[in-house]
Amino acid sequence: MNDIIEVCAALIECCIFVRLCNGYLDFKNEKMKWLKTLAFYILITANDIIFSGLDGFENLCILILLVIFLAYTFIFMKGKAWEKLLVSILPTITTLPINLAVMALFGVIADGNMSAVMPGGAMRIPVLFFSKAIFFFVCEIIIRIRKKQYRSLASFQWILQLSCFLISFLISTLLWNISRRQPETSSLFLVIFLLIGTLNVLLYVIMNKMQRDNEIREEYDLLKANISSQEKLAIETKERYSEVKKLKHDMKHYLTAAAGLISDGRPDSAKDYIEKILKEKVNSYNVAVNTGNAVIDAVINNKIALCNSKGINLKCAIDTHFDNTNDIDISILLSNLLDNAVEGCDLSKPYMELIIGHKKSMTYIAVKNSISRSVLSNNPGLKTDKPDKKEHGYGIRSIKDIAKKHDGSVDFTEKDGRFIVEVWLKTDK
Repeated sequence: MNDIIEVCAALIECCIFVRLCNGYLDFKNEKMKWLKTLAFYILITANDIIFSGLDGFENLCILILLVIFLAYTFIFMKGKAWEKLLVSILPTITTLPINLAVMALFGVIADGNMSAVMPGGAMRIPVLFFSKAIFFFVCEIIIRIRKKQYRSLASFQWILQLSCFLISFLISTLLWNISRRQPETSSLFLVIFLLIGTLNVLLYVIMNKMQRDNEIREEYDLLKANISSQEKLAIETKERYSEVKKLKHDMKHYLTAAAGLISDGRPDSAKDYIEKILKEKVNSYNVAVNTGNAVIDAVINNKIALCNSKGINLKCAIDTHFDNTNDIDISILLSNLLDNAVEGCDLSKPYMELIIGHKKSMTYIAVKNSISRSVLSNNPGLKTDKPDKKEHGYGIRSIKDIAKKHDGSVDFTEKDGRFIVEVWLKTDK
């Protein structure tokens, strides 16, 4: 019976090894990945079962495990060499401290009787269960940090999951204390321990499902926000086109009036009239920028018109062309950046600045706006202050996601009474 328990623990531990490796790294080729995974699992399981139980072969077992990991990751997995080396040594540097800590804890519970936590001991089952459970949670945290998925679950969901695990630990400890007084019920307590373990596994499955649902919901909301941004851009462009069309229609009358003044021998009045028309009508419809991309030009010029209508002085310094880029992503990015700047601009000192440049293989975009008070001090998370938070607050998330998609970064700073957003994007080739 004791040997069966130890073998089951080894099988579970090897499953966690495989989960860590496949979760941390990605396959070079998805074809037949299940066969590669199965072969990997069989090799590390055979190594664990054969050598770990032999006295004096522990170091050899660890060395063979490392070789198998390295061979598997370098042959089949993507990633940098240091990442493959890291994931190969992680099982060794995490399992040993966890096992020792759990054994020490249960040894204290057993009144210092360490033989109770060793193979064949009375507390061996809860020791194995909790050491493997903790190792599993540690590996999941490592994978989530690597994949940047650690925010997919809400705080209360993480608290719920960890609380259930701790409650299971307390229940198992109490049951073991009861079982010491009733040796004849040891098999019954073994079943109870297994049921507790099953409940924890089911809880993890449920939380995983909740995480996937949260990710899908967040992606849907972000997609909806981006579509809304594109619809807003289309409406603004349509309005601008209608205004230009109206100006074109009215220009005939303006020119006729100017020609009449000249015919009447009043050239100075004609000059003043034309300058007035240029100032009040024509200049507000000027195409201010030309990036080489009609969609991106529409975004920037529409926002310039928006700033003019609000009395905001928007300065543009654009030293690059978007000839070969994803114009949808860049238009959404610029639209969100400039909309946020307009909303946050201090209208008592209206000022905005748009800088776009190119350096090596990166495109640099910076948007600055005047502020009346510190934004980062009062709202470091840059959360929306609008009443309907379910419909708003996706601008910052969209900016970060686009930067990540293009292997770039986003920085938020404040200087000289201005809020500054700097975005770096890897240029498409």
